[in-house]
Amino acid sequence: MEAKEVYHIAFTGHRPNKLGGYDDNSPKRIALRQEIQETLQRAVVKYGNTHEIIVISGGALGVDQDAARVAYQMNIPFIVAQPCKNHESKWPKESQIKYKKMIELAHEVILVSDGTYPELGAKCMQDRNIWMVDHCDALIAVWDGTSGGTANCVGYAKRVGKPIVYIDPTNIA
Repeated sequence: MEAKEVYHIAFTGHRPNKLGGYDDNSPKRIALRQEIQETLQRAVVKYGNTHEIIVISGGALGVDQDAARVAYQMNIPFIVAQPCKNHESKWPKESQIKYKKMIELAHEVILVSDGTYPELGAKCMQDRNIWMVDHCDALIAVWDGTSGGTANCVGYAKRVGKPIVYIDPTNIA
């Protein structure tokens, strides 16, 4: 049997404060994960017969971790594009534990920058976003249109001509 080509789907999106909060079981976060699952299911229907689907997650709190979680639950391998060493070090302990679990479950972890956080600051996050876009076939953006890291990632994807699927979190109950 011939090996399938790989179709990489990267996710970018907001942190929990724009997604109904830090409670993974809030109605909005549950609805968001359902929307992510439906979006991935459409990709599987479209590309799954000819391609192996692999998700790329930036690993951050919010959409990145929700996308990795959904991919894992759907038996879709996921890559964590880790922006720099110890970028999670300022997070609450519970968030760090969830991050480490995600890293353990990942198909692969790519360290985008050898530097550390906060030494590199937002630059390592932007470098991670560029890496994800450069290595994906399509980008799924959970984005409400506001400025910030997600907007920068979407802007870069547009400039390099990547297909983008938008999920507007303001339309999720």
